[in-house]
Amino acid sequence: MGIANTFTIRFLCLFIVASILVGSSLTAQTLTKKQQDSAFLLHPGQERMRNIKKSLAKTFVNFTGNNLSLYGSLNLSKQNINDNGITAPINYLYNSLNSNTYEAGFSGGFRIDGIYNEKHRYSFSFGVNRIAAGNNYKNLHSLAPFINDFTHFKADNVFTSINIAVHYKKLLSIGDMNKYKFYAVIGPSFDYKISSISEENLINGAGNRAIMNGDFGTEFDNKGYYILFAHYKYGVNMTSSSAPIQLNRFEIGMSIKTKDLF
Repeated sequence: MGIANTFTIRFLCLFIVASILVGSSLTAQTLTKKQQDSAFLLHPGQERMRNIKKSLAKTFVNFTGNNLSLYGSLNLSKQNINDNGITAPINYLYNSLNSNTYEAGFSGGFRIDGIYNEKHRYSFSFGVNRIAAGNNYKNLHSLAPFINDFTHFKADNVFTSINIAVHYKKLLSIGDMNKYKFYAVIGPSFDYKISSISEENLINGAGNRAIMNGDFGTEFDNKGYYILFAHYKYGVNMTSSSAPIQLNRFEIGMSIKTKDLF
């Protein structure tokens, strides 16, 4: 009787252990099958993202190099102002506003230098400008002998903008190009004012935020360690204005690769 009970208990124990092992095996097989299915059945959003990545890879396959750098520059700016469209009865003394000089500001941001199709060099930059511009008023009004020379408009000449630029770089055959390289640079850039606009400029309809620039200049590349650049920017308002402003800027600065800084 004791032997039979012992045998029965052992048999039940073996049956329970075997059941657990079989159940675990079936569960593992089920999870494995789900994992296999998920490898083939992607979520629609994941599939779209994968297609976008493939498309971008095909589109930018000819863009090589793409060295990321940080840059900083000194800006010298002057704006030419045409206030003929302003009819406000407010007058400002001409000599107190018209400096007709270049004032200093600064810029900073990052840029990417690369090569397209193994022969066309380019740069793309994004930065923030703090601009202080000298004023050059094109129109001089006078009511002699009662009122000295005056202007009807006071332009905003200190502001902050974000800037995006795309430049084409032409290698110049100057000096030993194994040691350093000179480039001629040309291309468009765009500024958008992010600082506040004075109430007077808003009232007179002269508060343009967007500026389109034509850029050209030269750059000196010292074996890829750093780049010295000097650019001139000729900027105009992108939209109509009662007081059109033409902005002249000279940028003198340097860019250094991020991998050499961090």
